[in-house]
Amino acid sequence: MPDAVQALHQLTSTLCGQWPRLTVSRPELPASDGDTLDQHAFWRQLQAFLQPGDVIIADQGTACFGAAALSLPQGCLFINQPLWGSIGYTLPAAFGVQTALPDRRVLLLIGDGAAQLTIQELGSLLRDDLKPVILLLNNAGYTVERAIHGPQQRYNDIAAWDWCALPQAFGSAAATVRRVSTPQQLQSALQTVSDSRQLALIEVLLPPMDVPELLDSISQAIQLRNDAA
Repeated sequence: MPDAVQALHQLTSTLCGQWPRLTVSRPELPASDGDTLDQHAFWRQLQAFLQPGDVIIADQGTACFGAAALSLPQGCLFINQPLWGSIGYTLPAAFGVQTALPDRRVLLLIGDGAAQLTIQELGSLLRDDLKPVILLLNNAGYTVERAIHGPQQRYNDIAAWDWCALPQAFGSAAATVRRVSTPQQLQSALQTVSDSRQLALIEVLLPPMDVPELLDSISQAIQLRNDAA
């Protein structure tokens, strides 16, 4: 068996060396129309915001499906767990990651529905003077569920919170807080927190029924299956 493994290793090494290397470039996305801040505009700006060495943590829902299409710069770390679907886990995960990697820029992508489940860990982040950039995608509920089933059902709605007031409510004014509803506001906010020395919370207001392209494709496939059942 060792001889067979060695022969296979030599063969694959030779063949891999002959395999043509393709250069793949990411297509440039067109700019969004006007002053509309939607999923397309958000992910386009976030892509440009990423830096080498960033740690990106994406929660379930639209954050997960949108982040899946990002092209990561050199040395980035992407944390995601779509298999178990534990919504809200990324807030405490960001606390752990920023504690373990204090010199890395940590970007947390989390929806409003997920954040309501574990928001108490914002207090831990502030207590320890940690400095993640939190991008809270506020689409007034569980948009990932709306896309799959019950787009107009009340069970996919959540209580409206004043997200920008939460750092102070947790006893700390040492945070950069922004609420954005246009591409211009988002661009300005991202520039402000690009090299932030304190926790940053950007509430990104998005349309309730707007979803990333990947989620749209999946939800359409699920709908076709349901219609055929």
